[in-house]
Amino acid sequence: MVEGQYIEGPRDPDLRALYAYWDGVRRGRLMPRRTDVDPTQIPKLLPYIFMYNAAPDGGFTIRLAGEELMRFLPRSPVGQAAGWTMTPSGAEMIVQILAAVVRDRAPKFRMGKAYWQHNREHRDFEACYLPLSSDGETVDVIFGAIKV
Repeated sequence: MVEGQYIEGPRDPDLRALYAYWDGVRRGRLMPRRTDVDPTQIPKLLPYIFMYNAAPDGGFTIRLAGEELMRFLPRSPVGQAAGWTMTPSGAEMIVQILAAVVRDRAPKFRMGKAYWQHNREHRDFEACYLPLSSDGETVDVIFGAIKV
């Protein structure tokens, strides 16, 4: 990723809708559980959705990627480490973003220009990263979406 920056909240209407959905299912808690997320409630957003598992040791693996995200990948990313197709600096950046969600136990929003593979051109993007927790305290899944 390059030229990305944090923003205060989602600007894209679909990402605003995703954030509103996440905020609603958390029902006043710090963050919702994975089981609170019902994909049938957000069908329009499914092509842009991702989920990462957050390991206690700080590692992140891809749990799910929507159809639109799959267009940028050479094969299914499920089970792969965060940033597996990115340049080293891009992979480092995505890990830093995910780590910030875990550390702060709070959503993060970014926009800018990015590429996902060495031979792809840069594209404008906006993304939101939303924490989920099994125990209400520790982030163990990061849920979100990217619009390109």
